[in-house]
Amino acid sequence: MKYVQLTVREPSASRNPMHEFLMESDDASLTQLWNWTTTPEEIDVMLFRVVGDHEAYSAALEDAPFVTDYATAHLDSESFYVYVEHATREEDAVFREPFLHRRILTIPPIEFTDGGDTRMEIIGRPEDIQAVVDEFPAEFDVQIEQLSAYGQGLDVSASLLTERQREAVTVAVDLGYYEVPRTASVEDVAAELDCASSTAAAHLQKAHARMAHKIAGQSR
Repeated sequence: MKYVQLTVREPSASRNPMHEFLMESDDASLTQLWNWTTTPEEIDVMLFRVVGDHEAYSAALEDAPFVTDYATAHLDSESFYVYVEHATREEDAVFREPFLHRRILTIPPIEFTDGGDTRMEIIGRPEDIQAVVDEFPAEFDVQIEQLSAYGQGLDVSASLLTERQREAVTVAVDLGYYEVPRTASVEDVAAELDCASSTAAAHLQKAHARMAHKIAGQSR
């Protein structure tokens, strides 16, 4: 078995309009798809976690003609869950085609970024993973970000963080914020992120809290 991190960039003509909203609006920065299924009537049923403004995202869903129903639930001050039902788009079926009838599993969440990328983790037989990559249409940009033996690359903790929190932690590591003795300050992290020191501190604190709760929960 192999583990792979894939980044897929669709042409704008086929990208889901809600992903386009994520790219074009300042009201959301990340969408994570945690669970999904398709009914015999070709209705996609999905559960998302969205980092962004609840009202703005709900308004975008209202304006999307293919969405047949949705419901939201607040998660925290920065994010919320969205249950969505929408008619299967032909473009979405094209995206899924390479994954069909393969001996692979997708590890939630699938991430849709405000930069236009779709990031996912899959495990399965090497020949099936290669077939997935090869069978995407030529206009799709598919990059293998990580390839390893099954179990070596899995990291569920990173999916707990928002993209901005993950960026803050990455910058902090690179600058030496976590070194002993510490060689960088919160102010240094803030300067690199181009934000206020209080904002950088908040990103780091929330990231630390989520990771700590995850570790404590796993150790019980």
